[in-house]
Amino acid sequence: MLVFLVCGAAGAETAYITDQGQFNLRSGASTRHRIIRTLSSGTQVDVLSKDEDSGYSRVRTEDGKTGYILTRHLQDSPAARSQLAEMRAQLEELQQEPDQLAARLSKINTEHELLKEQYATVASRNVELEEALAEFEHTSANIVHINEERNRLQRDVAKLTRTVGDLEQENLAIRSGDNWQWFLTGAGVAGAGLLVGLVLGGSGLGGRRRSGSRDLF
Repeated sequence: MLVFLVCGAAGAETAYITDQGQFNLRSGASTRHRIIRTLSSGTQVDVLSKDEDSGYSRVRTEDGKTGYILTRHLQDSPAARSQLAEMRAQLEELQQEPDQLAARLSKINTEHELLKEQYATVASRNVELEEALAEFEHTSANIVHINEERNRLQRDVAKLTRTVGDLEQENLAIRSGDNWQWFLTGAGVAGAGLLVGLVLGGSGLGGRRRSGSRDLF
């Protein structure tokens, strides 16, 4: 039975109850068998097998009930009544679509306006950021220039400091040399005077002066 059910399920085809009313689903392929349920027009069933002799088909409903129904009450497409109901539903849906489309369009327009405002805000903020960045870059360039100028001035100050130190050393050396030169000059003058005195003292000028004096007295 399990094999039969599996084979039957694999070979089942879809069929629909005709739109001529309601029909009985029986437990067997004859009117003598009990009625399992009544199937309304447009009900979809799976045809498991067909018996040409009895004119019945074995079918399975969507909820899994299996039974027999006259084959002439089955058709390949949904009943006209079901199709009409479906078409009416589609028509109502299409009639509602303009309103839905209008609502969607209004929502899209609202979102578009909101996005435009957000874009304007972002664009304005972007301009502010670009200006701030340009100012920062200018300030950074000035800071770099100031640092370079400060470093250059520090180097110049250090160089001038060394130059002043060298000049002070040179001046001190010159002053020391001048003092020593004046000392040597004074010593030379004193020595020369002493030498002249000795020379004059050793010559006859002194004796002549003394003898002259004696003659006068």
